[in-house]
Amino acid sequence: MIFIIGLFIIGFILITKGADIFIDSTISVGKKTNIPEIVLGATIVSLATTFPELTVSLCASIKGHTTMSLGNAIGSIICNTGLALGLVAIIRPFKVDKKVFNSKATLLIISIIILIVLGLDKVIDRKDAMALMGMLIIYMINNYKSIPKTKMRLVSDASARKDVKSINMLKIGFLFIVGIIMMIIGSRLLVDNGIIIAEYIGVPQGVISLTVIALGTSLPELVSCLTAIKKKHNAISVGNILGANILNIVSVISISSFINDTPILKQTSIIDFPFMIVLVLILTVPTIIKEKIYRLQGVLMLLTYLLYLFVIYFTYIK
Repeated sequence: MIFIIGLFIIGFILITKGADIFIDSTISVGKKTNIPEIVLGATIVSLATTFPELTVSLCASIKGHTTMSLGNAIGSIICNTGLALGLVAIIRPFKVDKKVFNSKATLLIISIIILIVLGLDKVIDRKDAMALMGMLIIYMINNYKSIPKTKMRLVSDASARKDVKSINMLKIGFLFIVGIIMMIIGSRLLVDNGIIIAEYIGVPQGVISLTVIALGTSLPELVSCLTAIKKKHNAISVGNILGANILNIVSVISISSFINDTPILKQTSIIDFPFMIVLVLILTVPTIIKEKIYRLQGVLMLLTYLLYLFVIYFTYIK
């Protein structure tokens, strides 16, 4: 058991240090390219932190566990919004970039609506997956169009060119990859050994599945968000969560469903979808109106997430 605890601690160190390196390299990219942090969060950060969800869902779909693929993606959206961004808003409320936030929030809401409409027949098949992939293309185009508006000055004058030449972008890219790998490995060590420790001290399997396992694939988003606000780069956090949530629908679910049809269980329709919708609305509607994420929003999102765990727990207990 001492060895297991040691691995658990190593996992914690890896994920926290990895997040530190990951966010620092992201900040460096933003400074050198003048790309807004919320755009970076919605693009390269969200793509990197969503990788665990994609690999888990893809493997589950290949093995025929298609309901796990959908549950992993929807559960991640709920955890990302309710827990990760809820904590961020409680710790440090902040203003958002109106144009970028509104465009990402709109795409997220549209993606959710499309997913629910496609799932009215209780299955996401290959045709539905292709429709969601179409939204993925739209999302990528939207990100691409956001970049020119940042007024990049990489070659605008001699001094700028000298600055660019002095930057070792290869090193920044290497550190970015190292950071995300450390977070993914750290996540697995935390989850796998956390389960063993929980079982050893007598924690019920149901509770374990709703806490340690549920947080597993969302740990990169959670830790990177908390690290970003610690370094006072809040926009990376909200961009990361918006981007990751969109990608969970248009890439994770679509790619998994393209391999095998994904059935939508009754629990998903009456519990998971409604909680996902409520959390996204708490995040997006007040922020679009006020152009700021408030502490009260964070409290409401976190309480909604805890209520979700409570409802799921008693649903499975029955």
